Amino acid sequence: MTAANRPLSQTQVPTVLGRAWHLTRRAGVHEAVIVVAAFLVYFYVRGMVVDRAGQAMVNAFDLIALERQLGIYHELEMQSWILDSYAAIKVMNWIYFWGHMPLVIGFAVWLYAWHRPTYTLVRNAFLASGAIGVVIYALYPVAPPRLVPFGGYVDTMAIFDRVGYNAQEVSAFVNPFAAVPSLHFGWSLLLGAVIVKVANHHALRVVGVAWPIAMFFAVVLTGNHFILDAVAGAIVSFAGLGIAYAIHRARPALLTRLGLAP
Repeated sequence: MTAANRPLSQTQVPTVLGRAWHLTRRAGVHEAVIVVAAFLVYFYVRGMVVDRAGQAMVNAFDLIALERQLGIYHELEMQSWILDSYAAIKVMNWIYFWGHMPLVIGFAVWLYAWHRPTYTLVRNAFLASGAIGVVIYALYPVAPPRLVPFGGYVDTMAIFDRVGYNAQEVSAFVNPFAAVPSLHFGWSLLLGAVIVKVANHHALRVVGVAWPIAMFFAVVLTGNHFILDAVAGAIVSFAGLGIAYAIHRARPALLTRLGLAP
């Protein structure tokens, strides 16, 4: 039997696995697997809830009733702030569309290149909060304000920004009844907090503070989310961060046990 055909011993297997692990990680295979898996999960859950319009509308009316009881149902009044200004509408539309995934991806690349440990933590927080989010979407679909019958809201993306609206409607990330939680706001708040913590430049810290504030107003003023949607998004996102911290603490011991530690 030649050396090439000789079976690996029990002591060699962990070494081979470790080398393969580090090689695929350097090549970005791990990130690709994670992203593809996240897409598949999202597509599955989206298919489960996309045809539950009736329940989503009822839940939206219940949410409005709850906000009225709490004294925070101000979304119609807030949207009126921008309806007389074409420029303000365009700004809010721009923030809502381009300030979500495009900006998140950009800062993810920045974290990956310059703050790798933080990137890993934030990535896990996004995945964990996304997982919580899709479970809530499946159990509790809610229509956004712009789709509530006789709600009085204006769909600013549909009327004033057809290019962004069309791209949004065909995006794999879009679920018309995924108003609760608002990960638009929650992820912006989470990443903004991370930027404030790790940034070395004052300008980036300003962006980290301003970004979630601007996104909060954008999601409400464009008619895409209720105020409680944003509150739920913040809770879910920081719950995801807590899970990410737990994974971060447990990971070294797990990799050592599997023989994959660096």
